[in-house]
Amino acid sequence: MTGEELRDRGILAVDGNTPEDWKATCDGVISWLARNGAEFTAEDVRPWVPEPPHPNAMGARFSAAVKAGRIRHLCYRKAKRAQAHARVLAVYRGAHE
Repeated sequence: MTGEELRDRGILAVDGNTPEDWKATCDGVISWLARNGAEFTAEDVRPWVPEPPHPNAMGARFSAAVKAGRIRHLCYRKAKRAQAHARVLAVYRGAHE
């Protein structure tokens, strides 16, 4: 398997075990931010959703939004939250902006 295939398999596994209500809430916030027209990251979604049921659940929802054509990836930047230990986050914008 390629790295991309293993990534996609992992995303599907996490997403398949994530409660539908959490996914719907997260997707709604991502869509709302996309319509806003500003750049955003997962840090902007976190205050509006309960704690993710798995550390990779948020990334799976962003991946789904990209694949659905709702958002597009722009660049990367360091996380602002101290608890994130300056990890690198993807920055997105609505696909129609």
